[in-house]
Amino acid sequence: PVFGQSLERTVESTRIREHYQLPSIVYRCIEYLDAKKAWLEEGIYRQSGSSLALTQLRKEFNTNRDYNLLKLSKLPDIHAVASLLKAYLRELPENVLTARLYQEFVRVV
Repeated sequence: PVFGQSLERTVESTRIREHYQLPSIVYRCIEYLDAKKAWLEEGIYRQSGSSLALTQLRKEFNTNRDYNLLKLSKLPDIHAVASLLKAYLRELPENVLTARLYQEFVRVV
């Protein structure tokens, strides 16, 4: 599965390319939202997508580890993809901005 796994583990098992330090689900969601110009959609991360679409997308990523959203014959609603990304991040066992990496974040900023 992809959901509920550590970020490090998911990156190692699902990354798209060797030099990408992103899990496939994050890469594919951002790729899709960018291609669909989601930034023009009001409330993209506030409005929920279809729960049926979200369940199907979640199942695909958990089963296949990578799922190219742009190659689907029936493209999902952008709100469902944004909801999928939020759900993935919410279910990480550790926050993305960890205490362990705090000094590194401060240094970069």
